[in-house]
Amino acid sequence: MKALVRLIVLIVIIGSIALYVISKLNNTSLTLQTIDLGVDCSEVDNVLVTSTVNVVVKNHSSRSHNDVSVKIIAFDESGNKLKEKYTTFTRTLAPNSSFDKPVTLPAATKRCDCKIVSSHPE
Repeated sequence: MKALVRLIVLIVIIGSIALYVISKLNNTSLTLQTIDLGVDCSEVDNVLVTSTVNVVVKNHSSRSHNDVSVKIIAFDESGNKLKEKYTTFTRTLAPNSSFDKPVTLPAATKRCDCKIVSSHPE
């Protein structure tokens, strides 16, 4: 009986660690409101005065999401944090669809990280 309990505890711990690692690799958070969503901000375009990034939010579920909020962190060539910015998509994200939005960042931005902060699922 003790061996079975230990096995179950071990499986729960390993499963939790795997979920955490996968969520970090996909730039998602594990809250009930945002677990259906993914975000990508890998396309950084540099112009002379500013940089822009195309933030793409994808809905991987069969329910709609409203007011999706995304946190964007801009980094320079050396990996130093330049700016942290939040943006909200005020329209409804339909099931199994995506939408995007250009966001302006400092000119020295070479890459950025982004993650879903919140949403209101229906």
